[in-house]
Amino acid sequence: EFKLWSEVVDAGWTPPPDAPFSRLIVPTQDTERNKYIMVHLLEKHMPFLVVGATGTGKTVLVQQLLDGLTRETWGRLTLNFSAATNSKTVQDIMEGALEKKSKDKMGPPGGRRLVVFVDDLNMPKKDEFGSQPPLELLRQWIGYGGWYDRSKQSWKHIVDIQLACAMGPPGGGRTVISERLQSCFSVINFTFPGEKEVQHIFEAILRPSLSIEAGFAEEVADSVPALVAMT
Repeated sequence: EFKLWSEVVDAGWTPPPDAPFSRLIVPTQDTERNKYIMVHLLEKHMPFLVVGATGTGKTVLVQQLLDGLTRETWGRLTLNFSAATNSKTVQDIMEGALEKKSKDKMGPPGGRRLVVFVDDLNMPKKDEFGSQPPLELLRQWIGYGGWYDRSKQSWKHIVDIQLACAMGPPGGGRTVISERLQSCFSVINFTFPGEKEVQHIFEAILRPSLSIEAGFAEEVADSVPALVAMT
């Protein structure tokens, strides 16, 4: 049975009273679609990359998705890339969240699976050969299941980890990533919400603040759609 995505959206959503404004994600058709795809990719242990301009909610939606994972079976690690990020730092941070399983194998502690969320994936600066070493390290791990021990030059198998990444379009310090790396991901494009969705988002945020329960008259509570449309 097919249903419209609009039927899945929680029409009665209200913002949590203690949630900061910057962390609010109002459910819309776009957020429900994107979340549905990301959940299934996580369950199938497939790396994904979300792409979109600033303000489309990429980081917040992925963080909310990871916050909802069961702590007993999932671990989380967040990496925020910048122009100064190098491959050794990335390797050290990731290995710091792992434990030794055998002589040449490392994985998350407690038999859990670790999701590594990399934000601003395309921020690392390119070297003289045009490559981005932190990204090449990740590509090597996805393609070959591990990387080299930097002191012993021996191979390390890295198990029970998967990647979730986010980045904005090239420009303003962000670069074009290699097609070899991009081909390793399922790519999801986040777009700006349409006018109807924007109206819905701000009505959902404003309505509880001007409600009868908050002490306002019925005429004020009923003015929310007009206020949002006007502004």
